[in-house]
Amino acid sequence: MKVNLMFRHRDFDIKAKLCFGKDVLTSDLGLERVLSNMARGDKIIYDACSTALFCPLQTIDEIRYRQENLRDALRKPDTVRKLYEITVETEKKRRSSWHWLSSAYLSSTFSSAIELLKIYTEMLMELRLVADSKLSGFQSEGFRNLLTMIQRELDDDYFTKVQTLLNELKDNDSMLISARLGNYLQGVSYVLRRKNRKGFWFRWAFAPSYTIAPRDDAGATDLSKRRDRAINEATNALAQAAEHLEGFFTMLRVELAFYVGCLNLADSLRALRMPVCIPNVLPLERQDRSWHGLYDVSLALAKNEAVVGNDLNTADKQLYIITGANQGGKSTFLRSIGQAQLMTQCGMFVGAESFSAPIRNGVFTHFKKEEDTAMKSGKLDEELSRMSEVADHLNPGSLMLFNESFAATNEREGSEICRQITKALIDCNVEVFSVTHLYTYASAFLNDPNTQFLRAQRLENGERTFRIVPGEPMQTAFGVDLYRKIFANSKVK
Repeated sequence: MKVNLMFRHRDFDIKAKLCFGKDVLTSDLGLERVLSNMARGDKIIYDACSTALFCPLQTIDEIRYRQENLRDALRKPDTVRKLYEITVETEKKRRSSWHWLSSAYLSSTFSSAIELLKIYTEMLMELRLVADSKLSGFQSEGFRNLLTMIQRELDDDYFTKVQTLLNELKDNDSMLISARLGNYLQGVSYVLRRKNRKGFWFRWAFAPSYTIAPRDDAGATDLSKRRDRAINEATNALAQAAEHLEGFFTMLRVELAFYVGCLNLADSLRALRMPVCIPNVLPLERQDRSWHGLYDVSLALAKNEAVVGNDLNTADKQLYIITGANQGGKSTFLRSIGQAQLMTQCGMFVGAESFSAPIRNGVFTHFKKEEDTAMKSGKLDEELSRMSEVADHLNPGSLMLFNESFAATNEREGSEICRQITKALIDCNVEVFSVTHLYTYASAFLNDPNTQFLRAQRLENGERTFRIVPGEPMQTAFGVDLYRKIFANSKVK
């Protein structure tokens, strides 16, 4: 049985290789708080959501398939959570039966294997009940196929046959096993036989038999070994059946975990009265970006309150330069873009009222780092080293996010370094968002039709709105703001 909730034609690999710079992205974009909120202490949910987030999908078809499943999950959260709870309960019961694996007595092992199959059968019946009662409420291909498959494969006849077999295996105080002698008188072709109650004792009474002499230790040992092998092979057969069902429940839990994580995050954001939306995905070659009310999800969770969102509507731009005063929302704006891109390409919703963006081959960040005594070289050297490592993984169609990069030296040198790197990225068809205080760098692109200038909004009285609006860079250090902050209560004029 296949789950196929994350991909249309293949299983989701929770241990898949993650994208380059996963740890850096997590730190720079504030994604640890997002993942922790999604997981709420459940490791499976955390791992599933982390893998999905850092293994971005690269086709519109894959993204939309997962989006449609997510829409269903958002419409039917109770049912999706119920399905997930069944898989969790199944795992708990399975763990409680682990003792049979280490049992020293084969008969006990056999009985425990039967008990494990009984557990799986009971939980399959739970899944069937959900499918029967909730199928009509789902519209997505993924969930409808899953629930329909459960109904088809786990019909009444299936449960009748399985239950009958388990009862026979469990209730009998003896087992009927056939075998034949192979080379060197070794037992081969062991078969666990079903006892036909009708006429069984008649056939047993006239079957070939022999008696071991009281002192025939060798014969008793040989017969015991043959019995043990028979029981062992029967146990292995039951274990294989249990392993198959375990694989199904494990995969079901892993793939449902992603959607439950999305439900958890959506609940948290809605409680803060923050909007979420299913994004519109554009092809890789497009340069269009538009959104309304885009916000930093991590910041909203950290502050536990509503935060300011931003708007953008642009086309045919490849470079975005964001300037303005400190603490005006520039870094927050940059994080929201990186978060939204990754969330879009893993099939999630986005923290915005609406969001439209093209697929990108990868998301990369280069954020300003605080001084670290562990650094073996200067800060600028460290920045250049990080950039070199990123450059080795960039491809045409990637998204690059700069935050106060290469400002560890003077204005002239920092601007020139930043300009040359940015120009090289643009020439390689990499989309760039750059937050900077380097006026010389920013002004070098003033006449470039491929560049969109944005600025942190600042009112005449110096108040920050934390909104990012269209605006060219300004050659100012905002000294008036510093004066007001320091001398606000002073009589000096």
